[in-house]
Amino acid sequence: MTNTFPQIPPVAMPKVIPSEFPQQRFHLGEWVRWFQVPNGDFGRVIGVIYTQQASCIATGLHYLVLLDERSPSREICICDFAFEDDIESLEKSSLEGLRGNHV
Repeated sequence: MTNTFPQIPPVAMPKVIPSEFPQQRFHLGEWVRWFQVPNGDFGRVIGVIYTQQASCIATGLHYLVLLDERSPSREICICDFAFEDDIESLEKSSLEGLRGNHV
């Protein structure tokens, strides 16, 4: 049997590193949800990275989100990256509603 290793996407350093990075809209520990899709996932921000065209289609801040145990995609992935324009903050009442709607 042949050993197979997962492929790592190519990584390229940008030719010019920005002198300033955008201000974060979301912070570590903050609850967020994907709002542009039906039954969007939700969870807590656990990381932030900045990407440029060399490694990602969308340049800017991307947030690593630990999906809540009741988030729709949790059975197939524990964490997911979200582009800043695809997520929004969750207030406590909205979070409780989402947790109650997904069994």
